[in-house]
Amino acid sequence: MAEYLTVSALTAYLKRKFTADPYLKKVYVTGEISNYRQRPGHQYFKIKDDQAVVSATMFKSAFSRLKFQLEPGMKVNVTGHMDLYAPNGSYSLIIETIEPDGVGALYQAYEQLKEKLEKEGLFQARQAKIPLFPRKIAVITSPSGAVIRDIMTTVQRRYPIAEIVLYPAVVQGDGAVPSLCQQIDAVNQSSDYDVLIIGRGGGSIEDLWAFNDEKLARQLLTVKIPVISSVGHETDTTIADFIADKRAATPTAAAELATPMPLADLWLAIQQDQQKLVMILQREIAQRKDYLSRLQQSYVLTNPERLYEGYLQRLDIAQDKLIRTASLQINQQKQQVATLKPRLKMSMDHEMKQAQQRFGQAAAGLQLVSPLAILARGYSVTKKESEVVRQLDQVALDDNISIQVSDGEILARVTEKKEK
Repeated sequence: MAEYLTVSALTAYLKRKFTADPYLKKVYVTGEISNYRQRPGHQYFKIKDDQAVVSATMFKSAFSRLKFQLEPGMKVNVTGHMDLYAPNGSYSLIIETIEPDGVGALYQAYEQLKEKLEKEGLFQARQAKIPLFPRKIAVITSPSGAVIRDIMTTVQRRYPIAEIVLYPAVVQGDGAVPSLCQQIDAVNQSSDYDVLIIGRGGGSIEDLWAFNDEKLARQLLTVKIPVISSVGHETDTTIADFIADKRAATPTAAAELATPMPLADLWLAIQQDQQKLVMILQREIAQRKDYLSRLQQSYVLTNPERLYEGYLQRLDIAQDKLIRTASLQINQQKQQVATLKPRLKMSMDHEMKQAQQRFGQAAAGLQLVSPLAILARGYSVTKKESEVVRQLDQVALDDNISIQVSDGEILARVTEKKEK
């Protein structure tokens, strides 16, 4: 009878086949990256061509050594081995190294970082001018290379009064970036430097790679003084060159950028500038003297009273015009007053007559309601102690009362009261 295998046994057998097959222990595959999305740890994606797809796994340790960014659609050359994952029975290409197809991994990383930093605007972040007469120059480079010797020789020849301070650093290999960053921090801690030169001599892209590191690029942005970068030969260009304020093709050129022209040439240039300045001043003085002479002979200064003749004439004309205008306006006002005076008198007389009529009518109206007029018709007013008596109960027998008539007052005493 047939012997049935468990799924685990079958998977274990297949896994041994994968791991034991000499052709699968080391495979070299070229293809295109697909379904890639960067994860925090291990990376899982696919490698494909026009007719097939294989799953790929890149563990964190291998992925951390990559010097460029993986991108979907990127064609790559992969080295690794095949393995089978027992829990789901799927096989995968375990990637150990990966490089862009047709271009080196370092160059790919360089282009990617360059594009990234350029989009951030970091290449334009530093625009400081190199001081013309530096007192103290900091140099970060290898203490044993030709770079520091070339810089010292050039500075001694051109501007020997400048002080050079070397900050020795590792300029290639795994320890280069930490060493360079540490020395940049050391320069930043000092406040008496005028300019910084950083660089190294020529070499391969691997030799110059520390100067293409993103950490170093961002560290250079923190430098408080102007930075001159001189890395490799004239044809070599690194990320540090793009970040620096100035890029020099050689160490000698860097020293020339950091210093003025030689003292002898500088002194000659100063003398030439002095002669030019004297000539300019002499010419300016002569022109000013000529201008002053013309001013002294001018019409205004030789006959200053004539300067005001025209103004005085215009003033007299304006004064005469003002008097004539004022006289005319006064005469017009007088005529207008003479015309309005009779009309005003007539209006006032008319208003007076109307007021008299209104007064007479008001007086007549008041006369009609006057108490005196009522008394004149035979009526009288009886008062007790200045209070008008209107009812019987206001007086008592033997009370003294006064009776007012039209032509006087009658004093009386109450002898009797009668009700209606």
